[in-house]
Amino acid sequence: MVQPWVYTTMVLCLYGFFKEMKPSEPFLTPFLKGFHNNLTESQLEQIYPVWTYSYLGILAIALLVTDLARYKPIIITEALAYLATRIILLAGHSVAIMQLMQFAYGVATATEIAYYAYIYAAVSSHHYQKVTSYTRMAILCGRSCAGFLGQILVSLHAADLYTLNIISTVSVCIALVLALLLPNVDSSYLQSNNDDVQPNAIISNANQMSQTPETTMYTENQQVNFSPDPTLESQLQDNSKNNTIMHPEVKNNQAMPLGWKQQILHFFYLFALQIKSIYSNRIILRWSLWWALATCGELQVGNYVENLWDVIYPSRQHNEEVYNGLVLAIGTLLGAAAALGLAYVKFDWCIFGELMAGIVSILDGFLLLVMSLTNQIWLCYACYIIFRASYALLITIASLQIVSEVEKDCYGLVFGMNMFIALSLQTILQAAIQGYKVHVIHQFYVYTGYFLLLGVAFAIVGSYSVGHIGWKSGWRFSKHMYAERFSADESITTITNNESDDGSKCI
Repeated sequence: MVQPWVYTTMVLCLYGFFKEMKPSEPFLTPFLKGFHNNLTESQLEQIYPVWTYSYLGILAIALLVTDLARYKPIIITEALAYLATRIILLAGHSVAIMQLMQFAYGVATATEIAYYAYIYAAVSSHHYQKVTSYTRMAILCGRSCAGFLGQILVSLHAADLYTLNIISTVSVCIALVLALLLPNVDSSYLQSNNDDVQPNAIISNANQMSQTPETTMYTENQQVNFSPDPTLESQLQDNSKNNTIMHPEVKNNQAMPLGWKQQILHFFYLFALQIKSIYSNRIILRWSLWWALATCGELQVGNYVENLWDVIYPSRQHNEEVYNGLVLAIGTLLGAAAALGLAYVKFDWCIFGELMAGIVSILDGFLLLVMSLTNQIWLCYACYIIFRASYALLITIASLQIVSEVEKDCYGLVFGMNMFIALSLQTILQAAIQGYKVHVIHQFYVYTGYFLLLGVAFAIVGSYSVGHIGWKSGWRFSKHMYAERFSADESITTITNNESDDGSKCI
């Protein structure tokens, strides 16, 4: 019999795959300019900005209601918005209708935070590392398959762009059915931590047992011995003090004012308290900062990389030798492989994660520098593939670190806030670039400096944290922490079973 968490993960991953399996996506501009719509460049400039503004506006609403709605209704809304986008594309022709299409697409992309948050509310924290990788991999595999399929069909003249949109519509319809099949998230499960072992709970448990020179932990199948390092223990105690807990006024909000104006003000007051409570955790704050800054940079690079390729290798002169869709598909596929591989790395990133984020971000900066300097299109392609894969790897680690610290009913809020900040920064950066009319090659100089600064900052913080604990102690503890988290979860299962028999507890 399939375990509940396996069924939930399978359905969600299939949903993620099919909602992204849209082979028409890389060919949106040619489709809108083609004989079916016959729109001009100036008309497209009136259409595309609608997505940015609707995305930001709807995201502000989505991050408020996603947790309250318990995720599934928001996922269904996302699927319906994607379906509306495809139907409008197939049936519409005018600028106003296409602006409506971009609004629907903005609703779909803004509500995507429910997809990433749902799985953490639906399964035990025991499975967080695997489900984080699986859900990321499903999204990337869908995009990769769409890229390969679209490129093959167009290159072989096996289908026109209208047919690609029909395939995309069918895929989104399948996604809608899968969204309806997702299990509901039980509110009582969100409020209970009986079946979860949060990292700080393990730390607290370990600190209580560390009164003896050696900590011994018995699990159902094995015994683990670990001698705590005093410096490391002090660092962990400091982290545990910063663990995210819901503000008392947020939990005890029964005495709300009766007037609707007072209720609205009270709601936003509690919302501000909750935001302050969440981001007072230094782990969440640091990884959310990296998430927002790196996502802003990745989105901006993705928006203009095809312009850079066109400068290096003009598509009008080499129409049949342009492989942009194939490159995007390969980069996404490697990102999916990196996310999947992370599920089987028996290592906790709480100590070395920031250092790795810094090193990889510095590497990304140099890759962007090479892209801006080279006149070889295949070298530029290769650099971008590595850039995409490295971002997919790090965003998976960032998600895992954040959900390990935040409460179950705050996932949508945190993911939504991080994405909202990223989009706000991107909008500012985009406005600056458009205002000064920066050439695309010079833009990539800016992106190079952006990622180098981000990488250096996180490398310094990460090096200090690791150096303060000790490289060998940190490495040994990271592997031990991974094993202890799963061993502790097995122990709790054993305790629950034994308590039902004789009321005794195993330690």
